[in-house]
Formats: sequence, C-alpha cells, structure tokens
Amino acid sequence: MIKTNKFIIALFALCLGLGVQAKVMESSVATVNGKPVLASEYDSYLQSVVEQYEATAPQFLARPYAKDLLGKEVLKDLISKELVYQAAQEAKITVKDSELDEGLNEIKTRFAVDEKTGQPDPKGAEKRFNEALKKQGMTLKTYKAKLSKEIASRKLLEQELKKTVKPVEEADARALFDEVQAVLKNNTKKIKEMEKQDPQHLLEVQAIAAKLKQLSSEQVRIGHIFLATPQDMSATDKKAKEELAKKIKKELDNGMDFSTAVKNYTEDQQALATGGDMILVKGMAPKEIDAKAFTLAVGKVSDPIKTDLGYHIIKVKEKRAERVIEFDDIKNDLGQYIAQTRILEAQAKYLSGLAEKADIKITKEFEVDKVIAAEQAKKEENKKDEVKK
Repeated sequence: MIKTNKFIIALFALCLGLGVQAKVMESSVATVNGKPVLASEYDSYLQSVVEQYEATAPQFLARPYAKDLLGKEVLKDLISKELVYQAAQEAKITVKDSELDEGLNEIKTRFAVDEKTGQPDPKGAEKRFNEALKKQGMTLKTYKAKLSKEIASRKLLEQELKKTVKPVEEADARALFDEVQAVLKNNTKKIKEMEKQDPQHLLEVQAIAAKLKQLSSEQVRIGHIFLATPQDMSATDKKAKEELAKKIKKELDNGMDFSTAVKNYTEDQQALATGGDMILVKGMAPKEIDAKAFTLAVGKVSDPIKTDLGYHIIKVKEKRAERVIEFDDIKNDLGQYIAQTRILEAQAKYLSGLAEKADIKITKEFEVDKVIAAEQAKKEENKKDEVKK
C-alpha cells in the first residue's frame, strides 16, 4: 500500500507550530469547480514554507521574487489538494473514527518535546497541542474536520495509484545499479545512450552516482572548532583571531576537553548541536583541512589550520577506509527510490488528469507573473520592429 499519511501528519504538525493567530477570511486565491481556496489557508501554508526556507536555505529567499515563486508552488499544491478531495467525495471515500484518532495521536506525539527547553516532555504534549490549536484560532472539532479531509484524500490517492504503479522488481534495481556504475566508470557510450533516451533520468542517475561515490570514499569523523576571518575584517582583528586559535590549541594540549572547547569558542553555530562533530569525505573539504584530516592519527588534535574562511582546529575521532559498495548493499535503497519515483510520476499524471477536467480560476496575482509578461511583451515588440526593418 502506498503510504503518504506521514507527510500529511508532518504538514499539519508544522502548520500547528506556526504560532500565528488565524483570522476568518472570506476572500479566496482561487476556485476549483466553484469551491474556494481560502486566502487564509494560502497565507498560513506559505508562511510555513517560508519559515522552512529561512531555517534551511535562506540564500534562496534572497533571490528576486523568491516568495512569489514559493507562493505559486503553494497555490498549485492547494489546488491539487482540493481536486483530490473533491474526487474523494465523488468516490464516496469515508474516514473511520479509528483512522482519525490514529492520525490525531501521531500529530500530538510531535508536541512531546518542550520547545522552550528542548527536552522531552510527553505529559505536556496535549497541553502544547491545544495551545497550538488556540493560536491558529481553531477548535478541536474544526481541526479534526480538516484532518479528516486530508486522510480521505490520501486514501483516494492510494486507491488510484495502486491501479497504475508497477511493483518494483529486483531486475529494476539491478538495471539502475548498472546505470550508476556506468556513470561512475565514465562509460561515455552508455552515458550518451541514457542522455539520448531520457536526459532527466540521466541527471537522476548522476545524482545517485555522486551520492554513492561519497558513501564509498575514504571518510574521517572530526571535531571542528572554527574562527571566522571574513575578507572585510581588519588585519588587527585577523591577528587577534590567529592568537585566539593558538590559545585554544594550548588549552587543548593542557587537557581541555575538545567538546568543551567547541562550546566555548567555535563560531559555527550549527555545529554546536553535534559538539562540532562532522564527517569529511576525502577530496570534498578545503585542501588545507583535507590534508590534515586524512593524515592525522585518530585522537590527535591539529595545530590551527588557516583557510580563506578563517582558522580551524580539528580532532580526528574516527576513520573509515574507502570501500566498494556492491549491488546487494544498496538494492533495497534503489528499489525504494524507483518505487518513490513511480509513485510521484503516477501522482503527477493523475493530478494532471483531474485538473484538465476541472474548472479552475486563479484570482491571486503574483508580481513575478507581471514581470514575465512585461518581458514577453517587450520581446514581441522587438520582433515586430525587426520585421518592419
């Protein structure tokens, strides 16, 4: 059976965690067969997506019209959800109380950690869940109705996709493995054949090959202390960072625990959660760090290492030699990848079919569309001028 429930659960949990007071809004951003896609739902969903990008890919949000581009995807997804739910209603899909309770309980478990302390607190999950509902301006009844709608849609998708998604056989995984090996061995004849047959598939195979190369390469686990020296930093401040790096190394030589030094000194805030631990793949790190990490003995701490980014002090904690990954090692992973690809392709085809038969009207305007239209109009005008000449 095709499982998508966990994605739905995660989405609802995320939306509950927004901490934004929902407002009753009658305006819509689109209609699907006469049914409105509410602006309030669009705004809430978009905000959750933007917050994800702020946390994981802030550089994307710095691009021109980034929020518009995300908004267009959000609107597309909401329209798809409405299409599927309407199809579920037409198919008379029902949701059992036990299914609703199971979904609700899984969502509540996501509130088992106290965000303020970061510590597990299962007993407080119910309270935090209810507080999140209140912030969203929702009652448990309205929330359950919304969740029921999502579960019904998921059940319909499972039902429809089972009709078209072909089960993955070992031969399928073997064929993909052989394609990956062709890329790793730079078999130009095979690569050209794949490019001719399906360029997009070749890109996916190349991505898998890159990941496989990373997994099979020589690796080292290190502790890492980082002191930044940006290009615009004064020479005096850079010298002070160098002296600080030497001081830290001396403290480590005198017995300071490396994780304590990470906590006290590193300027890599993301590394604090792991105590500065990271995995290096040979050839992937800056050459100055790479040279030290793969030559130091396990347990040894480096002298300060200067790179273009700043000063680094590393401790080698574990090493893993290069290894050969055989088909049997990853056949299950390849099978899951193929299955997921087939599901996504079948889902996209099914949604496209629903959209073709539906009456969809979009009322939301995006600035990026106006810019694209203006550029297109300018190109057309230039073409006309060329013809006149």
